[in-house]
Formats: sequence, structure tokens, C-alpha cells
Amino acid sequence: MAQLDLFIRADIIDCAVEQGDQSRQQLLFGSWPIFDQFDLFAPAFQRQHGLIHPPVRVEMERAAASLEGWVVAEIPLLFEGGVPWWIDATVYVTADPAARASRNAARGLDSEELARRESFLLPCEEKKIRASIVLDNSRSREHLLGKARETGCLFRRLSGLVQFSVLFGSRDDAFGCMGLISAERLGAEFECRKVLAGTDIEDAWRLSFFTLEHLFPRLVSHPSMTAGRGQQAVTVRRIPYSRRLAISGELLP
Repeated sequence: MAQLDLFIRADIIDCAVEQGDQSRQQLLFGSWPIFDQFDLFAPAFQRQHGLIHPPVRVEMERAAASLEGWVVAEIPLLFEGGVPWWIDATVYVTADPAARASRNAARGLDSEELARRESFLLPCEEKKIRASIVLDNSRSREHLLGKARETGCLFRRLSGLVQFSVLFGSRDDAFGCMGLISAERLGAEFECRKVLAGTDIEDAWRLSFFTLEHLFPRLVSHPSMTAGRGQQAVTVRRIPYSRRLAISGELLP
């Protein structure tokens, strides 16, 4: 929807005018013949690409920044245009050459035309290397849906990663809690440090660690938390996907 809104933005219209009357008419009235001819190296395609895609990505970034939890973005030419900094993980859906040829033949594209179009894109094997997750779509739709649901469940779990912290009045209480929470796989990557706690006591020990949202009720009611106070959990927004995945693997299902 962000792309449609961009079509009426003054700066986009002005840019189209600078490129000539034809670009302006195509932008205003939705006539994009270059896509029928599909040539990523064609000057006309490059002009339209440069006109629309950069501001679309800006709008997508703005929208994603205002959301919480698991956000899914479908970005055309993702690897060709560069993965935006705000993307944590990428999913590439592909199929073997025979399956792609058969499906595109049903759409009216012969093998030569398919090869021509794909020649303008990054090779499939390169995209597989760059992607965080690769889904094989060579089989049935039901098989793909099953794999997609598995991936969705994984992302939903990873999006629930939080940093939990609690204050203890003594080092022994903090380390005792850390040992029990770690043994029960309720937390990972622990950090314990001495801090100023306020007026009631001179100092305290803050224990912090990663956990998952659905484990929070078990943590706050855990016997080792009896001596603690000020429990809180903060959503982890920016963390490398590989580290997020590793932390999740250390925690209970």
C-alpha cells in the first residue's frame, strides 16, 4: 500500500516530470509497458526502478519501526537491491529448474524466455547462500505450506525474545538464582553486576539474561526469585539473527 501512496507524492511526480512526459504519464495513469518487456538493464526500467523503489523502502522502514513483534516484509529484488539494515532474517523460496520451467510454461513463458529473464537476476545458488532460510518449492503446494508454517512458528518464537532483569540484595542470592534458572533452561547469556539500588539499601546485584515471553510467568513465580525485586522484561528489537537463533536453542521449547 505504501507504493500506491507514493504515486501521488509531489516529490515523486516532480522527479517523473524531470525524466520526461512519458514517465509522468506512466506514473500517473499506471501504464508500465517496460514490465511487459522485462529487461533489468533497459534504461527505461532503471529509471522507473530508481524512481519508485528507494522511497518505497523508506516507507517500509518507517512502517516496520512502528510495529512490535514479528514483522514480515515482501521486498521485490531484495538481494539485487541489497538487504536493508532493518531486516533481521531473509527467506528465499525457490524450486528446481524442471519445476520452474513447467510452471512458467503454464504462464506462457518458454524455456528461452525464462532463461533470459533469470539472466538479469542474481543466480539462484547465490541467493541461497545469502538467504537466512531457503524453502524448496519443487513439490506440492501443501508441502510448501507445511514448511512455511514451520518457519512461521520459528519466527514467532524468535520474536518473543526478551531481556529479563531482577535485583537482589546479595551476590549469593543473585548467583543462586542464576544457577537454578540456567539449569532449568529458563534463561541464557547471564550477566550479574553490582549496582546502586536506591535509598532502601546501599547497593544491590542486578541479574539479567535472555528468555522468551511465554516463560515470563514461570520466572516471576520461581522460588529463586523470592529474594528478588523489580523484575522486568524488555523486548529485544535489534540482534543478529544467528545470535537470536542460538539463544533460542538454549531455552525451553
